[in-house]
Amino acid sequence: MTRFGIHGDAAATSNRDGIASGGARTHTRRHRCLAVGVTLVATLYAVRLADLQIVRGSEHRETQLAQSATWDSLPAPRGSILDRRGEVLASHDTRHLAYVPVDHLSGDREATIDRVAEIVDVSAERRRAVLDATHGWPLIASGVRDEERVRLENELGRNIRFESASSRAYPAGSVGRRLIGGVAADGSGRTGLERNLDPLLRGVPGRAEVRFDGHNNSYRPPGGDVVEPRAGHAVVLTIDAELQRIAETALAAALVETGARAGDIVLLDPRTGELLAVASERTGSPPDQVPAFTEPYEPGSTLKPFLLASLLNEGRVELDETIDVEDGVYRTGLRTIRDVHEYDELSVRDVIAKSSNVGAAKLAARLEPRVQHRYLRDFGLGMRTQVEGLNESAGRLDRPDNWTAFSPASHAIGYEVSATSIQLVAAYAALANGGVLMQPQLVREVRDADGRVVRRFEPRPVRRVVRPEVAAQVTRVLESVVEDGTGTLAQMSRIAVAGKTGTARLAADGGYAQGRYRASFVGFAPADDPRVVILTRLEDPSEGSYYGGAIAAPTSQATLQAALATDGVQIDPRLVVRGAAPRPWAGRAAGPRRTGPFIFAVGSSEEPWHESGDAHDSIAVPNLRGLSPRSAAARLHELGLRAAWMGAGTVEAQRPPAGRPLKRGGTVVLR
Repeated sequence: MTRFGIHGDAAATSNRDGIASGGARTHTRRHRCLAVGVTLVATLYAVRLADLQIVRGSEHRETQLAQSATWDSLPAPRGSILDRRGEVLASHDTRHLAYVPVDHLSGDREATIDRVAEIVDVSAERRRAVLDATHGWPLIASGVRDEERVRLENELGRNIRFESASSRAYPAGSVGRRLIGGVAADGSGRTGLERNLDPLLRGVPGRAEVRFDGHNNSYRPPGGDVVEPRAGHAVVLTIDAELQRIAETALAAALVETGARAGDIVLLDPRTGELLAVASERTGSPPDQVPAFTEPYEPGSTLKPFLLASLLNEGRVELDETIDVEDGVYRTGLRTIRDVHEYDELSVRDVIAKSSNVGAAKLAARLEPRVQHRYLRDFGLGMRTQVEGLNESAGRLDRPDNWTAFSPASHAIGYEVSATSIQLVAAYAALANGGVLMQPQLVREVRDADGRVVRRFEPRPVRRVVRPEVAAQVTRVLESVVEDGTGTLAQMSRIAVAGKTGTARLAADGGYAQGRYRASFVGFAPADDPRVVILTRLEDPSEGSYYGGAIAAPTSQATLQAALATDGVQIDPRLVVRGAAPRPWAGRAAGPRRTGPFIFAVGSSEEPWHESGDAHDSIAVPNLRGLSPRSAAARLHELGLRAAWMGAGTVEAQRPPAGRPLKRGGTVVLR
């Protein structure tokens, strides 16, 4: 029994040890499996992390940035527009658009708007838009300057956001504004040169990285990516700012005094074709148009010199040859051509000087239509001048196949053909420079942001139209027009002017309007060495006379006086002598007296010279010390005063002294 019991206990013990050993092995296997599982999971996580952070890290970072970051546009500074002397006409001026978050304004929106309105202008329309908005960031103000932006940020903190927009500043004021044009809200060119030269001026925008925090507030992270903008090119025009001021002043005065509804004054250098000034206005004209380029018109008698040039170049006429002008009435077929004055006979020279329509019609018969057409075409009529950066009309010049029996006579006196002011002033420049048509230019050079010239526009001859001796003959005839013909009111003392007047009826409803005319004068000075060609056109004058010789010629004379008194056309101002005041306008109605432009009145006396005639309002003489003669004269011109220059360098003294009252038209002596 005892043996049996002992063996039984041993067996039981052995069984228990076996069970324990088996359990241990089971736990070991479990631990190993668990360890393998954990290791496998860890390995998978490690592989996944490696894939996310190493293999595909850049891809996921880009995804993360795309979800939590964006780019802020950095507007490029727009290039400046300068005149030929470097005076800035339009320059870059960054402004900002301001937005407020209506979701975060608690409900006291009125108070927030009032705080903004204390710093910048908030229109009633934008005030309503902010009050009515249910979510988002409505616009509250535009045109915010940099200093105003800082004040608004200090006042409202995160409750205001800004977007930059390129704007424009005009240091020269309103000078040339129609020609220059304007920019849109996004900074792109909208009208005028701003639009047509936009690829040069606009530059390349930059960008800056912007992140969003958990509250969806934006911020620029330190070290974030920034692509700097590239500034646009600067464009240097052929326009002279002072001559532009003179032309605009003269045109404004002429429009007021004559009651004309439109007009142009254009100045051009005949040696280079460079446009020196383009003043152009029309009542109701779209702001994106410059009428001198876009609105062709029938030139009337200002086209007669080209008939004479054609005849002389073809050898069909002599200047002293006598023409029977039929006492001013010429009947041909069913048509009657009339002159203003009744002459029995006129020389060919006087046909132009006295502006005889009858004589011109008879002379036109000496040219075949195709030859007459060719010369008009060669002088640039019927074709765009291709001025840089501006839209323009080609005008009208029908092919001779489409002419009627009356067309040669009509073309000779400036009808059945139309031209823009730019085309006509370029055609006269061909007579002034010896017979070569030059392409008009408006852009002189283009500069990069560092001021380096990247493109320069050289003078571009188009073609020789007539021989130099023919151009000289026509010039002498045009001198006689001003000396004792229809253009005597364009005369200047001691400077010979060559030019031609024109008076054309206005077309309307398929015919010509009764009692409505276009007055014009085109000429150049000095006649023996032309430096400037001038065109003056006054459309539909309603006060006083409507003849070109009566209203356009004196406007041209006044403009030339002022232009030649500046250094813009490189003429010695001593040639413009004291007392060469603008001539009175024939037949003008009572109204505001013309006050400009005014000229240098150079002489030996130190006493201020006063214009005789009606009394003028007195004005205080400005302080001109330290200014250049040109700048001092410009200030006096704007005030309706004249300048007598008797010094060298800058202005060191003046009579009368600053602050002294002086009548308009009086002269300030500068030393």
